[in-house]
This record gives sequence, C-alpha cells and structure tokens, in this order.
Amino acid sequence: MEIRIFQIVVPLLSLIFVLGLATRYQKGRINLRECTFSVLFWVSLAVFSIFPDAISSFVARVFGIADNVNAVIFLGMGILVYLIFMLYGEVRENRKQVTELARKIALRDADKDAEE
Repeated sequence: MEIRIFQIVVPLLSLIFVLGLATRYQKGRINLRECTFSVLFWVSLAVFSIFPDAISSFVARVFGIADNVNAVIFLGMGILVYLIFMLYGEVRENRKQVTELARKIALRDADKDAEE
C-alpha cells in the first residue's frame, strides 16, 4: 500500500480539531451532543483518509454502485442532505424561541406603559 501525503496530513489535522473540541467542551463552549457529533465526524474523516480505497469499495458494494468514486459522492450527498435537514430543524426552533421572546418583551413593555 502506497502512503500518500493526505493520509498523513488529514489524520494529524483531525487530531488537532479533536483536541480543540475537547478543550471547548471542557470550557463549556459546546455541549456533549455537539462534541460527540464533531468528534465522530473528524475520526471518520481520519479513518477514511487512511483507508480510502477499502472504504470506498465497501460503500460501493453495500449500495450496489459500480464505481467507488460514485459511491463516495452519493454517500457525501446523503450526509449533506441529512445535515441540512438537521440545520432546518435548528432554524425552526430558533425562530420559535425568537417569536416567544419578542412576545414576552412586548407584553412587558405594554405592562410598563400601562403603569405610567
């Protein structure tokens, strides 16, 4: 097996990012869910960069796709669609919280105006 430069660089960068995530988690800047998801992402990326041919061939066999590159592209697109769906849920939740907060502020201001 020939070792290519990205097989060294990507795992090292992943390790740096994982250490940064651990530091951010310890300082309370991110929660456990964010930390776990991010660590899984970086570890997966490191493993994929170390064994790219074996993993892409496995994914191609599992999904019945003839070409390794197409399998990786389809898998990546599936992950992106899932992440967009999750972000959409977060945006909806944030929008709901902003609306609730605006209502509370409006009611508080209305009470202050009524007292004066």
